[in-house]
Amino acid sequence: MRISTSTIYQSAGTRISDLQVSVNKISQQVSSGRRVLTPADDPIASARALVISQSDSLNTQFATNRQAARNNLSASESVLSNVTDTLHNIKTLIVKAGNGTYTDAERGFIAQELQGNLDQLFGQANATDGTGNYLFSGFNTTTAPYSKKAGGATYNGDLGQRFIQADSSRQIPLSGPGTDIFENIRTSPGQFNVQPNPSNAGLAVAAATINVPTSANLTGNNYEVAFDNLGTSFTVTNKTTNTVVVPLTPYVSGTPITFDGIDLSVTNAVGPPVSAPGPGDKFTVQPGNQNIFETVTDIINALNIPAGTATAKKELTAALNQGNNNVDKSLNNILTVRAQLGTSLKELDDLDTEGDAKGVAFKQDLSALLDLDYAVALTELSQQQVTLQAAQQSFVKTSGLSLFDYIR
Repeated sequence: MRISTSTIYQSAGTRISDLQVSVNKISQQVSSGRRVLTPADDPIASARALVISQSDSLNTQFATNRQAARNNLSASESVLSNVTDTLHNIKTLIVKAGNGTYTDAERGFIAQELQGNLDQLFGQANATDGTGNYLFSGFNTTTAPYSKKAGGATYNGDLGQRFIQADSSRQIPLSGPGTDIFENIRTSPGQFNVQPNPSNAGLAVAAATINVPTSANLTGNNYEVAFDNLGTSFTVTNKTTNTVVVPLTPYVSGTPITFDGIDLSVTNAVGPPVSAPGPGDKFTVQPGNQNIFETVTDIINALNIPAGTATAKKELTAALNQGNNNVDKSLNNILTVRAQLGTSLKELDDLDTEGDAKGVAFKQDLSALLDLDYAVALTELSQQQVTLQAAQQSFVKTSGLSLFDYIR
């Protein structure tokens, strides 16, 4: 069989070209360290690697989310630690103010110290996470949660609880709204906390409930019901704003008086010695749910009232006891929230450990699918280079068999 010269050159060129492509490919694999350079090299491995890469990227994003959550929770914990210290200072000052030997001026100095602590509480409640977002405003992170008002503070945030996706099946709560932290001080199991003055001579009882049709008028302020010197008429004063909301009104046992969204009734007690209100009897009416700013403000106001008489001292003692109890309840709120933050931080650590393990597994799977076995690749590269050299030398020999070589 005769083979034409063009056929020899064509087949030899094709073979050498294929061998060169193979050598180049293996060289690229060795230089990159990857077995699969294009999906065509191993379609199944490429598809599987794409799924694993996406899972690895999602796991990396979860790690970023967890770090953001840790920063937020750590900032909240640091702030609440300072709040705890401030409340302990306030308790110390309350106990100090109860010293019966102190003068009005000395109690005034304590009131000034308490005012400084109250200002600290405002600053702590309006703390940010370091990037300008308020920690305790719920979803409304661009608005300072609390602003001062007469008698306490106004909450400007919302009741939303923010979460962050820390894993495929777990969302971690971030710092909650300020209402859950600085408010919700239950001063009474009912809607209002109504207390008789310690110096009351009569045994009448008072009660207050929300007047539903006018509930929009609720102020959250403190009120005082004060009877006249005969015990037959009374007035109601908003102690927060020092304004009379119910002028002198004849007393009728059990008849409710409505003001500022509140239904107030005073009722004669059953039994001797005195069942009706006594001359000068008083009752305080506070919201059944207070915030710490109102509590501290009430204590400051009580300390600024002269207590030169036995009656005034009894009222001061009652106010200090009530304030101390409210501070204790606020501390319980803070400690409960701090415990929740600690639990979330611990869970983030556990999720980090799990995420790191997943990351290692993903990278091992990708390595098994895509990475190059250098021993095999270098052996194959050497073999292909030898084959290429042999093909080139063979072509030289074969091309020398042309008839023209014999005609020369």
